[in-house]
Amino acid sequence: MPAPLQQPIVFEIEGFDFLPGSGPFLFLLALLVYMLVLLGNGVVVCVIVLDRKLHRPMFVMICHLVVCDLLGATAVLPRLMMDFLMGQKKIVYPAAITQAFCIHVYGVAMQTILGAMAYDR
Repeated sequence: MPAPLQQPIVFEIEGFDFLPGSGPFLFLLALLVYMLVLLGNGVVVCVIVLDRKLHRPMFVMICHLVVCDLLGATAVLPRLMMDFLMGQKKIVYPAAITQAFCIHVYGVAMQTILGAMAYDR
């Protein structure tokens, strides 16, 4: 006898209210912020990689900070943009755990790199 199918665990996001009809504007605003983050961090990485004078430990750590910033923005903003656009306030358990894991990895990596930069100074 096969096991009955279970309903997936779904979390409802509370306290994240915005005016009805403002979702597309907020989506475009978040998209603009995300594109600026990608562009700015991409420029910094390209400058550090292409300029041989910047291949010193402090600039390598700055490059790592930029990559961490990309991880943090990518962990939060795409999901936020989707919520703005679709107007949904629900997230399934595996997606919530994955997002929480990425945000915690981002925080630990950022603190580790900043600690290494402080120690290097």
